[in-house]
Amino acid sequence: MPPRTPKACRCRGCRNTTTDSSGFCDAHKGENWKNYKPGQNRHQRGYGSHWDAIKKRILKRDNGLCQLCLQRGAITAATCVDHITPIAHGGGDSADNLQSLCAPCHRAKTARERRTGR
Repeated sequence: MPPRTPKACRCRGCRNTTTDSSGFCDAHKGENWKNYKPGQNRHQRGYGSHWDAIKKRILKRDNGLCQLCLQRGAITAATCVDHITPIAHGGGDSADNLQSLCAPCHRAKTARERRTGR
């Protein structure tokens, strides 16, 4: 497979190029997480009653089991629904971009995404 074509960094005013899938150069990785507003409630962040219906449907589809734990061979009850590709990186609420996770896996995945910008 040929290497990715370098593109301009998505950060306004940055002159660097990147081949990273997030669209940000090394200096600006994780820039989209600045859009996260920690002082807002779930309805203000877009997780209202519409999200509750989506969450219920995805948990039922995945039989209420954590998908990351299943990959490791463990059976754990899922309590969260996670965006595989975060909304901040262009992901959406489609069923193929959502997975059921237990709380520890969800916390670890979210922390990893914030750290690496992916």
